[in-house]
Amino acid sequence: MSNNNIYVTGHKHPDSDAICSAIAYANLLNKTGSHAVACRQGPLNEETKFILRKFNLDNPLLMTDARARLADISIDKPTMIRYDETVHHAWHIMLRTQNRSLYVLDENDKLCGICSTSDLSRYRIHEDTDLRDLMATATLDNIARTIGGKVIVRPDEFKTNGEVHIVTLEDFKQIQDFLADTIVIMTFGHEKQMNLIRLGVKCLVLTCGEKASEDVRQLAKEYDCAIIETNDRTMHTATVINESYSVSQIMTTNLICFKNSEYVDDVATKMNNSRVRSYPVLDESGNVVGGVSRYHTRNYKRLRVALVDHSAVNQTMNHIDRAEIVAIVDHHHIGDIQTDHPIEYRNHRCGCTSTIVFKLYQEKGIVPSPTMAGIMMSAILSDTLNFKSATTTKEDIDAVNALAKLAGIENVDEYARTMLGASVALKDSTPHEILNRDLKNYDIGQYKISIGQTNYSHTEEVQKLLPSFKENMEKEQKERQLDLLLMLFTDVMGNGSYFVFYGPMAYLVPEMIETQIDRHSGYDPNIISRKQQLVPKLSALMKEL
Repeated sequence: MSNNNIYVTGHKHPDSDAICSAIAYANLLNKTGSHAVACRQGPLNEETKFILRKFNLDNPLLMTDARARLADISIDKPTMIRYDETVHHAWHIMLRTQNRSLYVLDENDKLCGICSTSDLSRYRIHEDTDLRDLMATATLDNIARTIGGKVIVRPDEFKTNGEVHIVTLEDFKQIQDFLADTIVIMTFGHEKQMNLIRLGVKCLVLTCGEKASEDVRQLAKEYDCAIIETNDRTMHTATVINESYSVSQIMTTNLICFKNSEYVDDVATKMNNSRVRSYPVLDESGNVVGGVSRYHTRNYKRLRVALVDHSAVNQTMNHIDRAEIVAIVDHHHIGDIQTDHPIEYRNHRCGCTSTIVFKLYQEKGIVPSPTMAGIMMSAILSDTLNFKSATTTKEDIDAVNALAKLAGIENVDEYARTMLGASVALKDSTPHEILNRDLKNYDIGQYKISIGQTNYSHTEEVQKLLPSFKENMEKEQKERQLDLLLMLFTDVMGNGSYFVFYGPMAYLVPEMIETQIDRHSGYDPNIISRKQQLVPKLSALMKEL
């Protein structure tokens, strides 16, 4: 397995720009020679769902951790063998394996054991009685398959004591008292064959192309003695016949397995407590998909990640330091993401990341499809609140005009009103869901701040929600130990915002807004942008403390 993908993701608690920019930028990377996958770090809001439905797009891949999983790295191809296959056959397969481990499957093709070179070679240092016990489990067909022979006489029930003897004319009398229930290898000798059957031999192996006569066959049937004929030499047959028992008799069943969804770092830690050479890797259905060893956990390529609409550690994937960041495209302040090598970095002052992504399309000479144009246009209208946000630039307006033509949207204002209205889902959401729908964290000096924002279309909806929302917000502020938890309810068409605020630094909020309604809420007709209006004012006030 190997993964050359570039995972393109927006920030935590994604808004429309984070999702649409990730999709559009991933599409651009794919068109310019890379293999990119658009991702999201959380659930979609109603507005974003509307946009994706409008342009027939699926939700991006949910991905919240930048660490590589076993499914993302190169591991060994699994070598499988059935539980009832012979040790002899297992040796032949083992010689062609890379990690010297065979994964044993049961009758349902599910993993039931592992057979290593140690397991296979163990019989060579066994006492004779141990090998005899193993051979006693060998089936008639497995014996025949191992020695390259054919079953001529098959008794209704086949069972031996596991002992194997080579009988010649000279030593026949010396061992005839020990032959009952055994396997005997021999070549020619009609009378000797008859006598061996009468002595209770349970399997007669005729080598060098020797054929059992009709009367020998009949006698074998009477005495429940199996007969196998092979063209191989006697000594070769004697060498390999003791590998006729199945791998199920010697396989290791106390297994340590890993799921291909497990993180490589976690797997490496678990391996420290074991001395196994190779571990099976299973998919969600329990099927073997590979083998992993310590080598793989020490020598693998980190996931490649491109960030859009953010560049701060607290807004991105968990364990981002374990990934290789290859690009950042953002219209916010420069955050604290660090890389150990140069990357593609595009940071520009405008109202929306999708404005920058569209410019990248233009620079590459690529005309976006109607679908890509539609989602970039939607993201810009969302982030700028149909150009009423203070963050709006001429570039945003020009981009929307160009993208609307490509997307086939004739009335942009009407589309914007419908799209922005789709984001209003206050009555069907809990206070917790509304607060965390688009919550961003900021470290301003020594203070920890979280600011959420959502839209509304009717003032009555906000007024009805406020009592329960305040109760939940006070609780979450204390649980998170924030210096300030602030929520903006912004009019869908950009006509001001209601504010709700809790925490030790909440006393600063009334200094920034026009009207204070009560101790924990207020209203301002002009502030609609968290990024361009609210955060700069809040930062300036805190610097004066």
